[in-house]
Amino acid sequence: MSTNAAGALAALRARLEGDATVTMPMYWRGDDAPILPDDPAPFAYLVFNNEGSGAGPAGFGGGRGRNLYRNRALVEAFVFSPAGEGEAIVLAHAETIAASLRSFRNSAVSCFSADVIPVGPGSKVAPPGFVSEVSNYQCAVAEIELHFDQIG
Repeated sequence: MSTNAAGALAALRARLEGDATVTMPMYWRGDDAPILPDDPAPFAYLVFNNEGSGAGPAGFGGGRGRNLYRNRALVEAFVFSPAGEGEAIVLAHAETIAASLRSFRNSAVSCFSADVIPVGPGSKVAPPGFVSEVSNYQCAVAEIELHFDQIG
């Protein structure tokens, strides 16, 4: 099945929003800026990066405009949890996102690796497009590699 970057992003959002094990609020780059509560609580800020189709078609068929382009993409979920809760807590929150997308496949996207990476204090993190202050948070990143196919 062919999709574009917007379709791939929509499929990933639907998967995460429909997963009852992911209980923290999630904000995607380009959405309204998150309003953080007065009492720190876990949340995730997600960035979808389409790395493109690389050197050209992955498959040929049907002539001009019918070639298959395999786009590589990366989802980076910056997961924040209140400072002082311990690294195991923020890693567990990040794992819920990684587990939801690990090996996920539908007609639009195919996810492969999904890793959780500890980062440390939120004050050391500057996710692209994120404008809120997170100095009283700790951070871990769930990083998901995937691809989607586009015909064109």
